[in-house]
Amino acid sequence: MTNEFDNIQYAPIRNHPYERWFREVQYNGKELNEDEKKEFLQRVNDTISIHLEGLPVLKEALDDIKDLHDEFHDAQRIVISILQFTLTTMIDSMVISKYFILADKDYDRRFMRGKMKVILNEGFKKLYGFKGGKDSKWDELSSILKYFPDGIKKQYQELSSLLEEHSKSSSWWRDERNVETHLDIEKLYMSRCEDVVESKVMMESLRLYDTLYAVNLFLTNMHACFYNYLLDKYQRGELKEN
Repeated sequence: MTNEFDNIQYAPIRNHPYERWFREVQYNGKELNEDEKKEFLQRVNDTISIHLEGLPVLKEALDDIKDLHDEFHDAQRIVISILQFTLTTMIDSMVISKYFILADKDYDRRFMRGKMKVILNEGFKKLYGFKGGKDSKWDELSSILKYFPDGIKKQYQELSSLLEEHSKSSSWWRDERNVETHLDIEKLYMSRCEDVVESKVMMESLRLYDTLYAVNLFLTNMHACFYNYLLDKYQRGELKEN
């Protein structure tokens, strides 16, 4: 073994306080001033830039294992593909939030609000949905939990409970999503006529982002388990250096 490989450290498995990203925040009537908007937009741009760095890494990881179909790599593919989903949806929700804030025409703001509701509904529906998590990205993970330690299984159950509560707490803007995607023009007109309360809209957008962020942290823990498993095999001499 080379010194370079001997010094590789195991990836930490963190016990995150997931409930903090599921807390319901009530709109308090406060609106952002121009300086606060600029600060917010800068944070959004910085966050998007950081997240974008992960997309090509995930694509390369999926390409590397596309022809490997043993149990280990099949499980790894599920985790990486769901990481790809959460990261992409987080980025998209941030981008549409940014352009909602930047819109300087009334109809533009109403249009961006409508399209934001589509992402909010579709994002949560694909992540967990409204049928106890069945046939969702989250449900896919249940098929590979048997490969993971008890700590990961416990975190999965904790997040499952939080996601279930979230799924029952509201319709996740189902009606708005339907009129936007199906172009039900009369209902769409009425929806677009609703008052735009900027800070309230932004709080609604963050609800999905925070949920995805919590799930992303959990997926990072799962991915760390794969890394540590391979490192264990290497330390035992079961893997060769390329």
